[in-house]
Amino acid sequence: MLLNKEQIKEIIPYDDPFLWVDEVESIEGDVIIGYKQTSPDDAYFKGHFTDFPIMPGVLVVEGLAQTGTILLRKKIGEGHKQKHLLAYQVRSALFFKPIFPGDKIKYKVELLGFYGYKVANFKGESYVGDEKKCEVRFVVAVLDKTELEQKKEEKNKEVKIDKLPSLKIGRIESKFPIIQGGMATRVSLHNLAGNVAKQGGIGIIAVSGMSDPEEVKSEIRQAREIAGPDGIIGINIMGVVGHFLELVKAAISEKIDLIIQGAGFREDIFEIGGKNNVPIFSMASSVKVAQKGEALGASAIIVEGSDAGGHLGFPKGHPFRKTIDIVKDVVKSVKIPVIAAGGVFNGKDIVEMLRARAKGVQMATRFVVTKECDVHQKFKDLYIKAKKEDIAIIHSPVGLPGRIIKTLFTEKVLAGNPPKPDPKKCKGCIGMVCDKSYCILEALENARKGDLDNGLVFAGSNVWRIDKMTTVKELIQELVNEANEILKKEPLLLTN
Repeated sequence: MLLNKEQIKEIIPYDDPFLWVDEVESIEGDVIIGYKQTSPDDAYFKGHFTDFPIMPGVLVVEGLAQTGTILLRKKIGEGHKQKHLLAYQVRSALFFKPIFPGDKIKYKVELLGFYGYKVANFKGESYVGDEKKCEVRFVVAVLDKTELEQKKEEKNKEVKIDKLPSLKIGRIESKFPIIQGGMATRVSLHNLAGNVAKQGGIGIIAVSGMSDPEEVKSEIRQAREIAGPDGIIGINIMGVVGHFLELVKAAISEKIDLIIQGAGFREDIFEIGGKNNVPIFSMASSVKVAQKGEALGASAIIVEGSDAGGHLGFPKGHPFRKTIDIVKDVVKSVKIPVIAAGGVFNGKDIVEMLRARAKGVQMATRFVVTKECDVHQKFKDLYIKAKKEDIAIIHSPVGLPGRIIKTLFTEKVLAGNPPKPDPKKCKGCIGMVCDKSYCILEALENARKGDLDNGLVFAGSNVWRIDKMTTVKELIQELVNEANEILKKEPLLLTN
């Protein structure tokens, strides 16, 4: 015997029952022979395959791996204790016959190659007597303990961020962590989205309400012309709209950078995004929905709270919650990036969301009163003139509440007597979820064109704070300057 169990423990300091090598018979060149004596009293025989007590194959592989690391540590020589040896890949494992309680296992392990003192390839065989029981090919990585500790310290080190960081999600990265919210119907089109992207944010075209895939393609092309080669353009689409797949496929054919999907959970969008390498951002107003999005393959979660404009993700019976409160819960529950949406008005709000561990924000309401927004000026003027008491929550035919600025049309909705949709015009544009209490798409389109008396104007809770027109460039610069001034005085402390 070359090494007994106590000597082996000095080389690989494992404690029972995790040490699967009892003795080493020999080490000759690149081959090591070791043994493991099993016993009918071993716990794994009693707890695994209880009706047919055999040694689990994974433990045979573990024994071979441990035997291989003994050989490798001998090869490394002095200083081997400063190394971690990790078996990180099993390339093949063939099991020929089972190993029974009381069998003495012989391990024969050959070092096939040791590359740069970093990676070692092994072939291992186990025998009982002369009968070969299994053959395994595996790889062991050699890691320096000091380097690992340094990397661990760097990972846990707090980093001070004294200016707005970029927003990086997968393959896309915007200069500023600001996403312009997608506003339907046709409120945010190519001109707004393109200019936001041009100024370093992420521009979003709202395609809900469209039915022609060619319109989607045209809007994306025009937005890209404005944004330039580095601009990031996405689309926003409600899960409940008709023509969903046609519109999504049209956007993908134009190499859209990302898709934001809300208002109805669509599982098929994640498969489509995955096949086409297009990140899918999932909208959520609760931890449960956020976790579902992550599980299905979302690249990021946009958490929308109660101060948002438009449809709110709080069905009847669900309490309204502030964005920041939901964000704090969601960032603890998912590993993917979280974006905060709803009620974000200025640079201070952006910083507050970043301190809550959001990676960025989505803003819609403030972008409406820019010269580049694709909506009628009367729509914008209503934003500027709006007072607190002009803001209300109404019922939407899609089954969700919606925040609006009061108009003659919405007064009828609030009074419970909205104009009924024309059956001849109703073609199931929103599908089965529509209760047909009124045609929301027609009302949104009317407002977009400036017919406010017959229109529905969505807006966030802070719309009353807006008092003038601006441009996309001026707005983004204002937001960035405000945020940077705050961060300069009190930087973000982020853990790597």
